[in-house]
Amino acid sequence: MDKKGAELSFNVIIIAILVILVLVIVGAFFAGSFSNLVKILTGQGIDSVDAASNACSSKCLTAQNYGTQKAKETSSYCRSAWNFDTDGDGNVEKDAEGNLRKYHCYESPIGQSCPGVQEFCPTL
Repeated sequence: MDKKGAELSFNVIIIAILVILVLVIVGAFFAGSFSNLVKILTGQGIDSVDAASNACSSKCLTAQNYGTQKAKETSSYCRSAWNFDTDGDGNVEKDAEGNLRKYHCYESPIGQSCPGVQEFCPTL
């Protein structure tokens, strides 16, 4: 059986997808949003306080159902961290050593309290 017709259409589809991907990357680069894309992909992007607060609320409800102290200490409520731009300069905040400043659910600006779990979270 000769399958050249089917092979040609698969090749064309794959090449078209690659061309579109390259065009999107080049377009993002020239539009100036490429640096923001790189920051997001490398974990250096700025997170939304509202989104973090909602996520922390959900993580708190889950952690409150854990039966042991160890489970609460290692819960995603205690371990999750976000990057924020608290001073409005467009850059993620950094600590004194120049590392990205991580904000946890129980810290400001999120400040999502979680009774029964928060006291088991390690203080950093």
